[in-house]
Amino acid sequence: MRRLTWHNASQSDEQLREYLILALLRSRACVMLQDDLLNYLYITNLPHIWSVPAGNAPTDESIFGAGIGRQLGEAKKMVLQTGQAVKLEVMADGGQIFEIHIETIAGVKDASQILTTIVDITESSRREQALKDLLLEVSHRSKNLLAVIQSLATQSARYSGSLDQFISEFQGRIFSLSNSQDLVTEADWFGVRLFDLARSQMLLFGARRAVSISTTGENPLLTPNAALYVGLGLHELIAATFADAGLEGAGDISLTCKTVIHHGRACLSINWNAGRAADKGADEPATASDDELHRSAFSALLLETVLPQSLSGSATFSVFFGGIAYSLIFPKTDYNVRREVREDMVWA
Repeated sequence: MRRLTWHNASQSDEQLREYLILALLRSRACVMLQDDLLNYLYITNLPHIWSVPAGNAPTDESIFGAGIGRQLGEAKKMVLQTGQAVKLEVMADGGQIFEIHIETIAGVKDASQILTTIVDITESSRREQALKDLLLEVSHRSKNLLAVIQSLATQSARYSGSLDQFISEFQGRIFSLSNSQDLVTEADWFGVRLFDLARSQMLLFGARRAVSISTTGENPLLTPNAALYVGLGLHELIAATFADAGLEGAGDISLTCKTVIHHGRACLSINWNAGRAADKGADEPATASDDELHRSAFSALLLETVLPQSLSGSATFSVFFGGIAYSLIFPKTDYNVRREVREDMVWA
């Protein structure tokens, strides 16, 4: 028999019993006692989803229903036979989860009795499941991020004209990923606004912020996966803009976004225009150094292939004399965009 850890000798058994009963009631733990024939002797703190039938002696099936009642009856018979305690987890009809502990204790004249304790563990079970889901999500995202970094390292090396260029560009792309990941984390992994993502990527270029971003249209809430790729694309567009000496401090960057119907599907159309492309015309090619040509080749690969494919969309990327134009269109699926109030749509 388990005893109290300690008690003052001046406290009577009756007083101690009253204190323990009060503590039991406040703990919301249910305690039930049965004899060796499984006849109920007392029940206290029974969860409200169950009830003791009026007019008849309670049984496991009359209290808990056929399914859980049969499971408890079988477990109690096994405890009486073996003397070994049993712990069960059962789910009630309302979705609540209970931990049930069944054990034998010595009753009057050492007759075996069954003591059953029931505790509602619904909230703790949900928290545990949420933690497991979170860890799986972290593992999944970490693997995706490592795969993206590996691809960036390989492609950056392939398209770099020198070691110094590779180090500089690869570090910039890693900073871009880190920046997008910070925004996703700050938003509890729910999503990131497109325009916030663009401004955050511009901040990575520090003193070169003489060129500002003018944002118009919708500001969609991108999912963490979409934010990662779109952020990388925005970084590449900003870097390409600054790579052209004619764009340094000249004109603004225009970033627009709207919902369109494309091939019968609701899609986001994102357009980037930088510099003086409209003034100079699209027929005059840009001049560039070898390093800039290497970068533009990788930029074209990332912006026209990698980014749109990751979002199941399509894109075009053009570099003109003194200007850059980019257009990206992708479906507004739950994988790409968080659902919000329905926007007006146009046909494209």
